[in-house]
Amino acid sequence: MILVIHFLLGNPKKATKYAFLIFGFTAVICGCASHGGEKSVIVQVPDEKWWSEARGSQNMAEHNLAMVRFNMMKVSATPFLLGIAQSHEINAYAEKRDDKNLIIFTGGFLQQFASDPDVLAFTMGHELAHHQLGHTEPGRNQSRDIALSASSQALGMIASYFIPFSGLLVGNAVKVTGLSFNRDDERAADDLGTKWAVQAGYSACGGYRFAGRLNQLKQGTSIPFLSTHPGNDERMEGINNFQLNHGLVLCEAGAHG
Repeated sequence: MILVIHFLLGNPKKATKYAFLIFGFTAVICGCASHGGEKSVIVQVPDEKWWSEARGSQNMAEHNLAMVRFNMMKVSATPFLLGIAQSHEINAYAEKRDDKNLIIFTGGFLQQFASDPDVLAFTMGHELAHHQLGHTEPGRNQSRDIALSASSQALGMIASYFIPFSGLLVGNAVKVTGLSFNRDDERAADDLGTKWAVQAGYSACGGYRFAGRLNQLKQGTSIPFLSTHPGNDERMEGINNFQLNHGLVLCEAGAHG
């Protein structure tokens, strides 16, 4: 299983079996690729075999993540790979690498939100929308591309040695903060991502609960994307407007459905 997932889901024994090798390798990679104090992490990208098994897992977080990925792939024409970054920070981001559309969730994000499929669908839809809308295309933001190339090396095809059932390990250091887009881009991604989440069978109120939870967590918690995304209150208002426009009940913090 993925190291991050085992730590998050209360199975540290299997995780520690690979911890020494994983973190030793991470230290080497980050030492080569980091510069100027930037924080870098290893991103693990499971293969289809792992995702297929995870859909039938008794572990709620694994099951939720795999099912949301499966359902979101059915409603979007944009193919993507879903990866997990070994970071305690709460973050999710979209990145284009070698013509592949990556969506990255950090371990910190999953620790907070993996129990809520609606939140996972909203966030996955949002990041997928960045790809669909062309926000991740090379050259669209030169300064962002320079920062990315400085921290990037090459895809590592050694995951099977470290992680059972994982076909790809992004063996390059990736900035934890991911890519930053302007607020208009973020609003557009919210709109399209919410529509996809609803088409996939999830509630738009996941976005409302997500924003409300970020309001609770922002004091004393590292949440890198808060500075670039629309304010949580604005996002909550936008979700409720979506509900009203579609004849649905208003969302409430903590309420599901």
